[in-house]
Amino acid sequence: MRSVPLLVFSVAIASACMPDRQVTQEARAESPAPRPTAGSVLDAADVVRRVAPHGKAHVTELAAGTEAWLGILELAPDVAVPEHRDPTEETIHVLEGTGTITIEGRSWEVGPGDTIFMPKNALVTYKNGPAPMRAVQVFAGPGPASKYDAWEVEAAPPLPTKGE
Repeated sequence: MRSVPLLVFSVAIASACMPDRQVTQEARAESPAPRPTAGSVLDAADVVRRVAPHGKAHVTELAAGTEAWLGILELAPDVAVPEHRDPTEETIHVLEGTGTITIEGRSWEVGPGDTIFMPKNALVTYKNGPAPMRAVQVFAGPGPASKYDAWEVEAAPPLPTKGE
């Protein structure tokens, strides 16, 4: 059995991290969404999906508050995420696909069910495997997710709704 010796923990998003349900996709494309201070619910029709300039990565923002950011990250086969550092902790839970994550010079093979924890300011790179990757991505604070603001907004595929 392969072991991924990374910190694994449950992702809990407080209700204050949910964007205001009234914010439309068009309004969010024009300016950052306001950060709510009260509990709210994001309607599946209001999520914002963005595509990277090279077209091989997508991110769907599910929740953005003042203390955390939650999204779905999708990468095309064989895509490499360049070496970078984010100013907050980041957690990724792999839903589909495989790849190699390198954190501060140490590498792990990851796949469905694995949860990756990256401390703030850690030097990180990722190389996706031969299949598309889909993962839940969480930043401890919305700052690092602002890198996605430069990505073009596109129509989001429908998310599962209640009863599906």
